[in-house]
Amino acid sequence: MDAERKARIADLASTARPVWAGNHDGDALQEFLKKAGCAGVDAVMVTMRVAGCDLGEAQRMFLTASCRAAELAFHDEVMQGLESSQGDA
Repeated sequence: MDAERKARIADLASTARPVWAGNHDGDALQEFLKKAGCAGVDAVMVTMRVAGCDLGEAQRMFLTASCRAAELAFHDEVMQGLESSQGDA
């Protein structure tokens, strides 16, 4: 990961901490990150830092947040495609 990306993640984590500290609400945190233009792996990394959780929990918070419905739908579509291709080999 390059220095610019690391700095952006650190900055977002710093600004997102008060959102999380207010009520430990994963939906509110993801809404904040989405409005800040933070998505995908970066949003999961920020979530890990802010919530002090592991990768699995951060992914769950990301994918189950109501504002991330499009990301969840894409994830599910990709996973279904991979599962159905297992029989094609």
